[in-house]
Amino acid sequence: MHSQNSLTSAQAITGTELHLRQAVHRQMVSDVPVGAFLSGGVDSSSVVAFAREITPNLQCFTIDVRQDGFEGFSDDLPYARHVAKHLDVPLEVVPVDAAQMALELESMVWHLDEPLADPASLNLLHISRLARELGFKVLLSGVGGDDLFSGYRRHLALVNEQWWRWLPRPVRLHLRALTGHLSTSHPFTRRLRKAFSGAHLEGDSRLVHYFRWIDRSDLESLYSPTFRAALGHARAENPMLEFLDSLHINTPSLERMLALDQRFFLSDHNLTYTDKMSMAVGVEVRVPFLDHDLVEFASQLPPHFKQRGRQGKWILKKAMEPYLPMDVIYRPKSGFGAPLRRWLQFDLRNWLLDILSIDRLRRRGLFDPEAVHRLISANSEGRIDASYTLLSLVCIEIWCTYFLDRKPQPSCKI
Repeated sequence: MHSQNSLTSAQAITGTELHLRQAVHRQMVSDVPVGAFLSGGVDSSSVVAFAREITPNLQCFTIDVRQDGFEGFSDDLPYARHVAKHLDVPLEVVPVDAAQMALELESMVWHLDEPLADPASLNLLHISRLARELGFKVLLSGVGGDDLFSGYRRHLALVNEQWWRWLPRPVRLHLRALTGHLSTSHPFTRRLRKAFSGAHLEGDSRLVHYFRWIDRSDLESLYSPTFRAALGHARAENPMLEFLDSLHINTPSLERMLALDQRFFLSDHNLTYTDKMSMAVGVEVRVPFLDHDLVEFASQLPPHFKQRGRQGKWILKKAMEPYLPMDVIYRPKSGFGAPLRRWLQFDLRNWLLDILSIDRLRRRGLFDPEAVHRLISANSEGRIDASYTLLSLVCIEIWCTYFLDRKPQPSCKI
């Protein structure tokens, strides 16, 4: 294999295409029908493009969560339909709404066995359930593409640090303070606020901060005195910082972040809910991007082949230009989630207040009821973006109800 520094762009593009094609073809070997997720993003679309070389009428599935722009993500559905038409594959669309999520969240936590708070878990469940009903026991997924080739917004934010990280710490503190007053009701100002929320930190501490949904001080203010005392000096970021300490000191910052993505976010989050929620309905999800040979090849690519300016996954996108429409390859970044911010502020507000009621929180003893309700108010008024933190609190309470209080399995079974 070529070393990192000897690969030309052409060799890297050809190698990416070859390794991904081989990975997908290996994952197509099965004694049962194989289908695929198709969000219309470059990862799932790339998998489908190569999978249909083996199965031309590959059955694909997507979700419709009716995005309205409030989350700052483009709607996946038009892109999924565009790719399906371009590749001439059938596409099943599964609609999901706020009421459905609230109804099934308890079952989700039950099957996950842990309070993993991500509405993408339910999206994956809905698709897997429909696939199983239609006779598909194996689905191909694009999971891992972002983690190998640099596809998350935090990767772009990290690269953009070149414009300000050299500033003296007092100036960075001022930047943090200024952007901390920006509204969270608009995607651009929300992201700008988040990008500078860790500007006062140094080195790996700032890098790890990009993985946070809420500042540590804001999070710790939610703890009850008893819970705070029980935690002692333990911090959620400590395992991540210890992991970064084990990397070579000259590892580029983007590669350090990708290493965190692969070690923690991918394995502890995305793959966990992917496996548990699909197997809950008897479906196996296969992930070609995590093929050993492809992972090894990606690890040899220098950072500028992954994140080039504002363009994430540059090498993968160049490799797929002969196979996918350009407006799909270079579409705005989206996520496999739901319009959670809007749902918690409007559609599901009463549901949120019921699960996180002051009486219920006081009985549980983990969180300060008044502090939690101040957070709910601040989130509703757009003073802070805490939707995922609030969903985490909901899932923790649900988990405690079933696994500590021994409440019977939820009646809404999957």
